[in-house]
Amino acid sequence: MKSIRLLHTSLLGLLGGVLGWSLLQSGFNIFDALSTKVFPELNSNWINEFNYEGALIGLGLGLVLQARASILNHHDLMDVLFKMFIGAFLGAIFGLICFGIGNLLIAGQISPSIGRITSWTLLGLSITGTSELFCSASGFSVPRIISGGIGGAIGGGIFELLLQYHLTGTEHIVGLVLAGFSIFLIIGITENRITSFAIRVLSGKQEGQIFLLDQNRFSVGYGSRNNLILRGYAEVCDKHAHIIKKGNQNYIESADEEEIFWLTIVCSINNP
Repeated sequence: MKSIRLLHTSLLGLLGGVLGWSLLQSGFNIFDALSTKVFPELNSNWINEFNYEGALIGLGLGLVLQARASILNHHDLMDVLFKMFIGAFLGAIFGLICFGIGNLLIAGQISPSIGRITSWTLLGLSITGTSELFCSASGFSVPRIISGGIGGAIGGGIFELLLQYHLTGTEHIVGLVLAGFSIFLIIGITENRITSFAIRVLSGKQEGQIFLLDQNRFSVGYGSRNNLILRGYAEVCDKHAHIIKKGNQNYIESADEEEIFWLTIVCSINNP
């Protein structure tokens, strides 16, 4: 189960890198068209000067990372789309800021390689922090955010090595894809998830869904349609119990101290 999730996360990193590259190329082509046909007075280097390449890369990676978190947490379609929009919007802003900081360092006589690696590191920290902020069911995990920064630093280092040996491919596609892959891979490796324990819904609207006990706190109950609901996925009308994660242990307690709560646990040798 862990290896499958890690593979899934890594492949999404590749997708994020490709999406960032595609957006980058589209942005440059659109700007070139505007500067030659609509606004000929614009400087063709204006987009580079203001680091819009960072904004577009951040948009792609932020969108995919937020989509990953929402889908893994079984959010409904509209919630996933909303989180993707938020991730893309904030990713673009942070990309603009992070690559701007890198340019400031370069302008301050810092090595261009260090400046660009710094930009990637800050971008990894920023988009991972955004994902944590808008995924309240998991809690705000500082180690995950740090892992995003480490992935960004590794990705930036790989990008620089490829750049020095002219191996980044057409318009740096190889470098961007591997940088995105590195960020997502390190996040997947360092995630504190207990994938050996899960709740499988046996009946109702959510029948067949598996909810990993990787959250800091669950509220288990029934919704207005008598379906099993977990806090963070939909409104809980009648709470029955809380499942609390502390380290690598899960604790179950009744929501009402005066009410007896019965829970049937089925153990399985294999992970669900």
